[in-house]
Amino acid sequence: MKQLPADFFAQPHPLSREQGESLARMISLIMPDAAVFTVDQHKKISYWSTGAEKLLGYQPSALQGESCLTANRCVQCMRGCGLTESGKVEAFPMQLQRSDGQLQAVIKYALAFEAADGSFDGGLEILLPQRHVTESSSLVTDMAEKYGLISHAPEMHKVFEMIRRVAATDMPVLIRGDSGTGKELVARAIHGESARHLGPFVAINCATLNAGLLESELFGHMKGAFTGAVRDHQGLFARAEGGTLFLDEIAELPYELQAKLLRVLETGEYLPVGAGKPAQANVRIVAATHQALREEVKAGRFRQDLLYRLRVIPIFLPNLQARKSDIPLILRHLLKQQFTGSQLPDFSEAAMARLMAYDWPGNVRELRNVLNYALVMSDGKQIEVADLPPELQTVTEHTHQTAAMPAARLRQPLSEEDVMQALTDCHGNLTLAAKALSVGRTTLWRYRKLWQEKNKAG
Repeated sequence: MKQLPADFFAQPHPLSREQGESLARMISLIMPDAAVFTVDQHKKISYWSTGAEKLLGYQPSALQGESCLTANRCVQCMRGCGLTESGKVEAFPMQLQRSDGQLQAVIKYALAFEAADGSFDGGLEILLPQRHVTESSSLVTDMAEKYGLISHAPEMHKVFEMIRRVAATDMPVLIRGDSGTGKELVARAIHGESARHLGPFVAINCATLNAGLLESELFGHMKGAFTGAVRDHQGLFARAEGGTLFLDEIAELPYELQAKLLRVLETGEYLPVGAGKPAQANVRIVAATHQALREEVKAGRFRQDLLYRLRVIPIFLPNLQARKSDIPLILRHLLKQQFTGSQLPDFSEAAMARLMAYDWPGNVRELRNVLNYALVMSDGKQIEVADLPPELQTVTEHTHQTAAMPAARLRQPLSEEDVMQALTDCHGNLTLAAKALSVGRTTLWRYRKLWQEKNKAG
């Protein structure tokens, strides 16, 4: 469905509530596939079109008099759409959660109603569905169903595409992401999509063992190689033969072992502890870290030559704060693993707002733990704010906005040169560029959009 004309909401005079309600019903007849609805001055739904029911799955009877957030669940909605302040919203792309938990991409238009005294008196909203099928649709479904990688965020779509591409090769992969973002899930997806998928997937956390034990665990040892070696021991490289070896927290690999891992990557050979001749390794290496390995190299804790060997194909995972629109989707996926049909619990509007306002330092792992806590504390039907852990009960929208956009309030405006340089350095990745500039991703997006519009006008 095409966008509305740019001047669609251009009015010689502000719309009254009565005029707006009438216009909404006319538009719903002309555009039956669009979601058309109106809200009163308290942002309670007063009209819900048949097209809105069809697009988002909510029945009019269930929404009459309810907050617009009941039907409009997304990150932008939870933070406010700006209609009260600006009076209109034009061609804003967003993703809403349908009643069945699936995400629906839409283009949003909205226009405020004005009372006789000039105050906000409600508004009209039109959501146009984006029905085009992209090549990533089946890929997103595959990643969710096969590997538990749940996301409709553009940043994660790039990750999914990278998984599909690198899986067709045998090159080493380095996954970079914060703790809890799903690095092992990505590693398993690479293995599962590769020609090695019938072979073993073997994983080890390099931070869990000391240097002596880790060498034996990686490469194995021969009987009598050291005190206590009463029999031959098969290492992880041997156990992963024909498959994939996942080295998590690779930055914690002891320096003396880094040279031995480098030898495997360069020659395909490794030497078990106490062995007289090397063994051949038929293994694909996937490594992961939450640290910047270049900084570890500068600090003398990581070998530069090993970095180059491991980082043939880097994959960067965004944290949950950068893709909060995925939170309802991930929660529903986790709930479906524990409940079926009508037993599926739901989150109240207030509880969901707290989840959306939280910064999630522990990412998806923390979200899973919060859900388990809430399920224990709730009555099993609906999760309320009181059922959430204490740290989420004290979260407010105000504190989140302050943390998410420090540049807008605490520093001078960014220059166009600063932003363009950051985007160049980060290869166009908004999340990474925003982090480099110490601003929120939304703030950076607004800066870029503003300058694009200025350049077009110029």
